[in-house]
Amino acid sequence: MPPSTAATRAEITASATDRRRIMLELLHIMRLPLRILLTGAAVVGVLGGAVALGLPGPEALFAAFAAPGATGLPALIGMMIFLIGIGFAAFLWWLAARSFALVANPAIGPERLAGLRDLPLALPEGTVRALLALIVGVIGLPLLLFSKTLGLTDAIAGYVNGIVTGVFGFYFGTRSTGADAQIARRATEQLAERERATGALAAEAEALRQRAEAAARDAALPGRIEATKGSLARHIEVAGLVLDEFGPLLPKGMVPEGAAQALAKARDAAAALQGQASGPGAEGALKTATDALAGLIGAQPLAPLLRASASLLPAGTALGPIGAVATVIGLGWHFGAAEYQRWRARVLSAPFAPQLFDVGLITPSSAELRMEASPIFARAFKDEKTRPGFFADLLGKISQDDAGARLWAEYGADAARFPGGQAELKAGLQEFRAALLADLSARDATPEKITAALVPLAPSLGALPSVDQVNRLMDAAGKAGQDQPEARAAFEALVMLTGHLRDRKLDPIRLMAEVMP
Repeated sequence: MPPSTAATRAEITASATDRRRIMLELLHIMRLPLRILLTGAAVVGVLGGAVALGLPGPEALFAAFAAPGATGLPALIGMMIFLIGIGFAAFLWWLAARSFALVANPAIGPERLAGLRDLPLALPEGTVRALLALIVGVIGLPLLLFSKTLGLTDAIAGYVNGIVTGVFGFYFGTRSTGADAQIARRATEQLAERERATGALAAEAEALRQRAEAAARDAALPGRIEATKGSLARHIEVAGLVLDEFGPLLPKGMVPEGAAQALAKARDAAAALQGQASGPGAEGALKTATDALAGLIGAQPLAPLLRASASLLPAGTALGPIGAVATVIGLGWHFGAAEYQRWRARVLSAPFAPQLFDVGLITPSSAELRMEASPIFARAFKDEKTRPGFFADLLGKISQDDAGARLWAEYGADAARFPGGQAELKAGLQEFRAALLADLSARDATPEKITAALVPLAPSLGALPSVDQVNRLMDAAGKAGQDQPEARAAFEALVMLTGHLRDRKLDPIRLMAEVMP
């Protein structure tokens, strides 16, 4: 089947391309011979033109120079020397052009290009010196050899000899004795190259380190945002409770100035941080939230409450006053529901509701022992203590809501028991109930609960307090403060705040550790 028209055109195009490539290669090969031929043809044309114009030819010129007594030979020699100088200049120009073409090559690195700036004519080191020595040798040696023919005096020949000797001696002497200098120079160049490479590696390592730090920050940003959100939520909750619930009831000056403004700023920052996860906007929101958190911690009302209430408790323990308050508050937060109710009544010296007393946990023997801590009942019932079943009967009565009325109906007729009347009986009942509650709640504090309560403060506290020390602190908290109304108000605010924090699952000891230095 005959070839298609498209295939024939493709073959013709390929053949024409091959012929063009072959012709270009032949032209490249013949370029130098053609240049030489054209140069010779130009010289022959110039000489032919001179002869055609009637000018003397080269043979007449040489004959005139060779005639006896002619003075044209020195002029010819001078002209030849001039032409040789022009040739060397052209050769130097050619070398410089080749060097500049090399510099213009984009493959040359900036370090090598910077090194060429310190070289003469941007040529390889030693090229200009070698060319000068070559000029002196090519011109000077023929002058010395043909000094008689040229009619040079001995003085001129001596000058030429000194120039040639000095140049050759300097050049070859430098080349022969400069090996150490060359080695030192090369070592210096290598050292500089290594320093540049080291600097480049250091810059690259620094860039990699910065990129790694940026990547690490980006990777850690969500976690930092969540941690800041949690801290803001805790401190906003506590500051809001103190300002809104207890602020109006606290003594003037107990709440730091600027606390309300810091709380408002923290709330705005927390709202702006919501929904942020990564990116420049998240970084800015996190920075604003971090600053707002620091400002709120600095103005947090929890710290002044803690400092003010510290004077209520004894400072004789290793905890210190603030550590003693933190221990009492921390235990109240960790207690169970029934334990918390007993703790709250105990540290506030509040009215003791009958439901706080589990008769099954209080034995007549323990009631007899605790009566010694109740002076009113110990005096009033000193003749009843030995009666069988008295303490069991007494425990049954005090667990009732109308315990005061029951006891007055049974013992009120004897004025010697309660000279102060029914008021003295109620005071004795309160006193005895407080003693029983202290005995009952003394079992609530255990080493495990003390350790759990003080974990956030453990590094600063050192040795943790014993169970006996904690019970003494809670007894002191319930009795102290009558002569320190401001300290008592601060402590009661902390106790009530603990109840709110229990509902919100916020550990007050962790908050204290964050706001106290």
